[in-house]
Amino acid sequence: MPRDPKITPITRHEPRTFYATRVTRTQAGESWDLWSVEDGRRIGFLSVVDDGHVVYALATVKRGTSHEEVADLVEGFFTPSSTDAHNREIIISDYDEEPEMLESDIRQS
Repeated sequence: MPRDPKITPITRHEPRTFYATRVTRTQAGESWDLWSVEDGRRIGFLSVVDDGHVVYALATVKRGTSHEEVADLVEGFFTPSSTDAHNREIIISDYDEEPEMLESDIRQS
């Protein structure tokens, strides 16, 4: 059961140090950019897949970003009433330098 996109997650971290904007949404997953409240810079991304049994979340954030706050955000997005999943698996990694974006063509000419 997909969550209602109008639900604003309630966080235990007040004031928040970052906020999320959704980049894309599919039937089973969502991707979010994470932004610093202090200076508006991008501090990471969050990708979440809900397969109905487990909510899998993978975040990559700038070193120093609270992992607890990221986990709290995932818990707010995917509450027990918004998913059939019984478990959450959250993996959070840090980076020091801005990650490089690599793009390639899927189809060859």
